[in-house]
Amino acid sequence: MRKVVLVSLDAFFTADVKGLNPEGFLAKVLREGAFCRRVNTIFPALTYPIHVTMVTGCDPDETGVGQNQPPQPGVPGNERVWYWERKHIRVPTLFDAVKEAGGRCCSILWPVGCRNPAVRWIFPEVHPLKGENPVVKALRFGTPGYILREEKRFGRLRKGIAEPWLSDYAAALAMDTVRRRAPEFTAVHWIDLDNARHHHGTFSAGAKEAIDRNDRRLEQLWKAMQETPAMKDALLVVVSDHGQEDIRETVNLTRLMEKYGLDRRFFVQSNGMSACFFPGAEYVPCDPRQVFTPEQLREMRVARLYTREDLDALHAVQGPVFAAEAAEGVAFSDALDGEKREAATHGFGPGREADLCLFAVYGRGVKKCEIPAMEMRDVGPTVAGLMGLELPRARGTDRSAELLA
Repeated sequence: MRKVVLVSLDAFFTADVKGLNPEGFLAKVLREGAFCRRVNTIFPALTYPIHVTMVTGCDPDETGVGQNQPPQPGVPGNERVWYWERKHIRVPTLFDAVKEAGGRCCSILWPVGCRNPAVRWIFPEVHPLKGENPVVKALRFGTPGYILREEKRFGRLRKGIAEPWLSDYAAALAMDTVRRRAPEFTAVHWIDLDNARHHHGTFSAGAKEAIDRNDRRLEQLWKAMQETPAMKDALLVVVSDHGQEDIRETVNLTRLMEKYGLDRRFFVQSNGMSACFFPGAEYVPCDPRQVFTPEQLREMRVARLYTREDLDALHAVQGPVFAAEAAEGVAFSDALDGEKREAATHGFGPGREADLCLFAVYGRGVKKCEIPAMEMRDVGPTVAGLMGLELPRARGTDRSAELLA
């Protein structure tokens, strides 16, 4: 089994490639390795379902994870649980394949990666809700001994879950784990760029600084791999999940459903630049295009309605009866109305530049090449192929033969 270190650069997308520092490490990876800069993401473009698709090779209609959070009617957004745990995924993952082949896995801030019996070392991506202790929660959802040992070594780097310190901490954990344990499969998720774009804007100075920090983290991680005898032949695989778009206005769809007298028919859960509508207590099957007047759609700032048939064609998760996509520069929210929640966000549907993501492979025996286009569901079977493994339930295509010399 060939070892792989999989790094997710949250919120990096195709438009960022041309702005990379030509002397930086990621630019070197793209010059000397194999890559695709046009990986089509899923609908909606949200971190958690995308990362599940990456490691399963399946779309949300098969994985069962289609939003960051399960539907939770009446629960405020900041009090909702997320899809934190492996138990939510209905199909086998790369972690399962590695363990079944006798390998060891490490997961560092990997979404939907908590309490995963296939992973030996877990630093969980989880945050405390109201009344919860963050330390106790991390220990419950991850690997307690591993967390405590790494916290003793690198805790000084972290400031709670604030960025960019959390990604610095995750990078330090990844390097230390590679050096000390040399897992067959290491998956690490860096949130720095996503956070910077949400706060400062898609192409802001803050976003550029986060890209540069990720570049340095990648170079340091690669150096750690090369300095570890058991990792010298390991491949570095770099992926991303979605881009972002700038936001000028936030619309509270929940409040508008109440205004229109539709709050008993539909429960709405927002995803940034889209929203899913679930059956309410008085739901009657309907065509969403007949539910709202043109004036209501304008007030809702809806650019497109997705029927259930549309969602099925996009392999979206079952449950929502329809979905809505926001107009340019607009985000949906369940808590705010008429105010700017974030500088930029995601959650949009297909056909945008920010849908196009990165997949790159670097290391010994990798062919220098560019694949014109891939689907997000191709990532899992391709990484499995690079390792000499298979994901038999994957719907995506194994492209590994195109990447190896």
